[in-house]
Amino acid sequence: MFRVFTFGALALFLAGCSAETSAPADAPAADAATAFFTSNLPAPPDADMSDGDDVPRDSYGRPFTYALLGQKLPHFTATMANGQNFDSSVLNRWMVIDVWGIWCGDCMRDAPYVAALAAAIEQDPDLYFLSIHVPASAARTSDAELYGKYGSVEAYFAEKGYSYPTVIDSDASVRNALKISWTPSYLLISPDGVVRGFRSDLSAAGGEPVKDFLKDVARVKADVRKAEFGGPALPATIGPKGTMGLTGPTPFTLDAMKAAFPGHEILTDRALSGEDAYPVFLVQTIAEGNVPSRLVYVVEPDWTLGNVSAVVTRNPDVPGPDGGRVGSMKLKDLTEADRALCTLQEGPIDTIFLCPDSPDTAHFIRAFGAGADFDGKLADADADYREEAVLLEMKYVPDTPASEK
Repeated sequence: MFRVFTFGALALFLAGCSAETSAPADAPAADAATAFFTSNLPAPPDADMSDGDDVPRDSYGRPFTYALLGQKLPHFTATMANGQNFDSSVLNRWMVIDVWGIWCGDCMRDAPYVAALAAAIEQDPDLYFLSIHVPASAARTSDAELYGKYGSVEAYFAEKGYSYPTVIDSDASVRNALKISWTPSYLLISPDGVVRGFRSDLSAAGGEPVKDFLKDVARVKADVRKAEFGGPALPATIGPKGTMGLTGPTPFTLDAMKAAFPGHEILTDRALSGEDAYPVFLVQTIAEGNVPSRLVYVVEPDWTLGNVSAVVTRNPDVPGPDGGRVGSMKLKDLTEADRALCTLQEGPIDTIFLCPDSPDTAHFIRAFGAGADFDGKLADADADYREEAVLLEMKYVPDTPASEK
C-alpha cells in the first residue's frame, strides 16, 4: 500500500511523447538525453532545435535540458485521482515526481519501471513518490484523448493491479506551469521546493534503470545535505580539548551546532533525567546510498547559562585522545595515573567507573561498565575483574564562559 499523503505531487515532462500505448519500432536506444541531469549543461552540437520551443532534443525528441532545473517549482493547484484537492504549497519533503499520461506510448513502456520505482520509494522514510497525469496539450483534454479505453486513471490502476498518488491535470495548466516538454519525465524535488534533478524515459536507459535512478537520487540528497550542513565533515573525535569544531564555551543554538559539526545533520530531541525532560541536539552522519546515518554525538544544554554543558558519544567509531573507543577499550588500558582518578558510582541496577581527566575541573570523562558477559555488579567484583570493565561512554565538558564565572 502506497503512503497516502496530503503534501503533494508534482509533474513530469510531457510533450513529444508518442501517442497511445504502442512505441515506434524504430525507437532509439538510450543516449545522453536519458541521463540524470542536475544542471543544464550545453547540449550536443547536433541537438535538434526544430520544435521551435528553444528546447534542445535528441533524434527521438527527448530534451537535454529542463527549464526549471535548479529553480523552485511554481505554485499550482489541481485535483487528485481520488477527488481530493491538491495544493503544491504543501510540498516539503524529498520527492520523486513522475509526469506521464495514459495516452503516451513511451509512458506505457515506462509503466512497469514506475511501479517498481514507487514500490522502492515506499520503503524509504525520507523519500516520497507522486505522479501527475497530464494531457498532450491544452487542445487534447477530452476523456477519450486523456484516458483512451480506460476512461480514468483509477480504472487504469485497477486493471494493472497497483496504484500511487496521482494529480490530474485536466486542462494542461499544470503542464504549462511546470514547463513540461516531454513525457515521461521525472523530477527530484528537495524539501525547499527546488528541482534538484530531472530525467526522461526509464525504459530507454541501460543498466538497471530503477536502481540507477535511486542511486542518483541518494547522491543528490547527500550533496544537498552536505552543503546545508557546512560542507565536508571534520573527523569525529573527542577528548579534553573538544569534539570536532566544538572546542570551548559554545551557545546551545542550532546555528552554533551547524558551525561546530560541519558535514553532519543536526536534529533536535528530548532526553529524560528522572521525570524531567530537557532538549538535546543529536549530531549524526548523513546517509549516503545504502549507508544509513549514524548518531555521533548528543549535545546537552546548561539552561542556566544558555550554553552547551556537555557533548557525549557512545559511537564505537569515535576515538578518544589515546585512540580508545567505546565497546573495545577497557579500564585496564588506562594509565595507572588515569585509573587513580576513577571512582565507582553505585546505581540502582549496576555500577560504573567514572574516570575524569582531572581531580578538579574535568573536561573529559570516561564511563566504564560491566561487559556483556558480566553476571554481577562491579562493586562486588574483585580488583582484577574490575579491570575488565568496558568503555561505555565518553564526555567532553567545555569551560564555562569567562563572563559567567
